[in-house]
Amino acid sequence: MNSENFYIVATDPDTPTLQVNISGPYLTQKAAQADMQAAIDEAAELDPCARTYHYSICKLACHKPGVIQHMACHAAR
Repeated sequence: MNSENFYIVATDPDTPTLQVNISGPYLTQKAAQADMQAAIDEAAELDPCARTYHYSICKLACHKPGVIQHMACHAAR
């Protein structure tokens, strides 16, 4: 893990300050890009409104798992 990692970030178009790291961390931007559509599809399964969100790949100083990875970890228990 790097000190900065790439995340797929969802932003609510009606409240641009509301942003959620839905997937990550990724070591490279290319890896995040390759997973982006699957992450969007999975977010939409959890919340149908997620189809209206804006998605981007951001490099953040963060090591925490994205929402999807966090939920998968807890579902496996």
